Amino acid sequence: MSQSETFQKEKNEEVNKDKKIGDGNKYTFPITPIEDFKDKPYPKTAACLIIGDEILNGKTVDTNSSTFAKYCFEHGIDLKRIEVIPDEEDTIVQSVKYLSNNFDFVITSGGIGPTHDDITYPSIAKAFNLPLKQHQLTYDRMNDFAKNIPAISKYMKPDPGHEAIEASKRMSLFPDPSTVIYPDEKLWVPIVIVNKNVHILPGIPRLFKSLLFNFSKYLRIRQNGDKGENFYRKFVKTFQPESYIAPILTEVQGKVKDIGIKVGSYPKYTTDKRWVIIVSFLTRENNKDKVEELCKEVAEKTDGTIIDTDDVITGDYENKL
Repeated sequence: MSQSETFQKEKNEEVNKDKKIGDGNKYTFPITPIEDFKDKPYPKTAACLIIGDEILNGKTVDTNSSTFAKYCFEHGIDLKRIEVIPDEEDTIVQSVKYLSNNFDFVITSGGIGPTHDDITYPSIAKAFNLPLKQHQLTYDRMNDFAKNIPAISKYMKPDPGHEAIEASKRMSLFPDPSTVIYPDEKLWVPIVIVNKNVHILPGIPRLFKSLLFNFSKYLRIRQNGDKGENFYRKFVKTFQPESYIAPILTEVQGKVKDIGIKVGSYPKYTTDKRWVIIVSFLTRENNKDKVEELCKEVAEKTDGTIIDTDDVITGDYENKL
């Protein structure tokens, strides 16, 4: 299964989860009109900012950056940087300003809940010298969600005057001005866009994935049907040792580095206890023919085989070191 097919499978699974939830609850929210984003430029570069002490101290395993990496590949966006930082205001301010200034499409993950350590919204507001303002529509959606989902109503609908009400309001206190997008009819949670390119998402993987996958329609509408800039990847597998293929790959990379083709090699350990080298060729679709030529050349010189995906090779290289 190719990476594109794997991504689509994950996306379909996420959609099916939403359908199962919807089977027991028919309540849905209006989404933000897609046409509103038709004239915005399509991003070329991306960065991901993972915010949370729990990631850095090992309590929680970060999967959102991996999800975003696959997302960028699928959408032809060049992911240039992933940062993991603690719940510290100064660090968030410094990181988000740098990423916003240097990349087209910035995603942040985490730190937008009701507790004291959820400081992403105020920290990003500070980064761009913006005030915080209550976003009434988001607060209303949150309350509607609590009222119409009986299974969670008792947790999200405290008694009047309860301090939990003020805590919940923090989840709809956004930097102002910002663009608020509701891409998922099953979620009250929005994607909040600050400084035109910083997209603030929750850290909970299921919410992160659902919002991200549903945001695709707001990106795709900007492509105008041109898919020539999508990524294209092909592989060659060979049982020759790395020392044997190293000069071959060095020669090949030297010939194509100026036209945007990246060549990489990755050792893997197969289930039948053999070392295999996977040679990866990554480029844009407009270089597809050139990659096909390179694959044939490298396969011949390394006594290898051209394959569409490295998923057919199983085994754990790291655990064998």
